[in-house]
Amino acid sequence: MRKLFACAAALAVLCAFMGCCKGIKDKVTKETKTLETTPGGGAVAGAIEGHYAAAGTNPDGSSYKCEVEIKKNGQAYPVAWYFDGKLAYEGTGILKGNTFVVGFINPQGYGVVAYDIKADGSLDGTWTGKGATTAGSEKLTKK
Repeated sequence: MRKLFACAAALAVLCAFMGCCKGIKDKVTKETKTLETTPGGGAVAGAIEGHYAAAGTNPDGSSYKCEVEIKKNGQAYPVAWYFDGKLAYEGTGILKGNTFVVGFINPQGYGVVAYDIKADGSLDGTWTGKGATTAGSEKLTKK
């Protein structure tokens, strides 16, 4: 069941980017435009682009710190996680309201993270990856 859920989540993200799921793409486009033009409604979509300090907790309870870079490429957001200055994870995200969802990969597997965009520009995330039975957390603070 976990594999089916992971595959479905990855397919939904891929479809949104490839345009093969027109309904999903149109909804994301509409909501992204709403977020970008909503005054006082939290972070502006383009405002999530940048460099962040990240502090998180792995699903096993151990903690970590790293740096995260988010770029904007049309409606997509390439994301990279760096540990000790070395690229460790890569992903692609989309906005839905004030939620930023990213699918990511690394040599060991894949995962997904959903961030709540806070009014102060920080992002509070919950994530899980291949083989995990619990979720981790991650807070991004803009540098």
